[in-house]
Amino acid sequence: MLEINKIYKMDCLEGLKMLDDNSIDLIITSPPYNKAGFNGVHKRSQKNDIWNKTIDYGGDVDVDNIPEEKYQKWQIEILNECFRVLKTDGSMFYNHKLRVKKNKASFPLEWINKSNFIFRQLIVWDRGGSPNLDKCRYIPTTEYIFWLIKQQKNPRFKRQDETLFNSEVWRMQPQKKTKHPAPFPIDLPDNIIPNVAQGERIIVLDPFMGSGTVAVSAVKHGCNFIGFDTEEEYIKMTEERIKKMGN
Repeated sequence: MLEINKIYKMDCLEGLKMLDDNSIDLIITSPPYNKAGFNGVHKRSQKNDIWNKTIDYGGDVDVDNIPEEKYQKWQIEILNECFRVLKTDGSMFYNHKLRVKKNKASFPLEWINKSNFIFRQLIVWDRGGSPNLDKCRYIPTTEYIFWLIKQQKNPRFKRQDETLFNSEVWRMQPQKKTKHPAPFPIDLPDNIIPNVAQGERIIVLDPFMGSGTVAVSAVKHGCNFIGFDTEEEYIKMTEERIKKMGN
């Protein structure tokens, strides 16, 4: 088992394979969406608010421009490793979005259902707006959080009094003014971790740690964390965010 309360500079699959079976209480993550790979167009851009463009996450590998078949196979492999390391009563919250190619929509359940996970609930993240104003369809303002579990019985979960959103629609503005191109708001993990932890010091994993929002939320709620990212800049960003919490 890797040391907890640390972010490791490595590929997430490499890191996941170093974790013990049934060792993680909760997984919250949002992988690259492979927008260019799905649409068949490669146009690197750091304008993360334009949904039909790829995002530059840094590094030598363009993780947002992978052939779709390869991307889905990669995601299934990651999901199955997450399944292995998750405790039997644990949960995974997997953030992704609807994709459109040649006027045909594709839903992430197409590959989630090919993994070992059981799909428990769909949570709608209402972002409150979108710069994608293409008049050929209704304006896309939502993403999705797929609640995944290991067995067909209630996982470790009880809504706490401080839960921000009690329904399955969460209205949260995207996080802005950050060096990471695609962060989600801290309200997202804040609305999950306390309900799973229930006052205990559980271990929360994010295989795509990015700017560290999941780690920050875990520390905020008295929990341990572990995560992976391939970019040193983002790891240092997270460490600085956590360090500031102690001041």
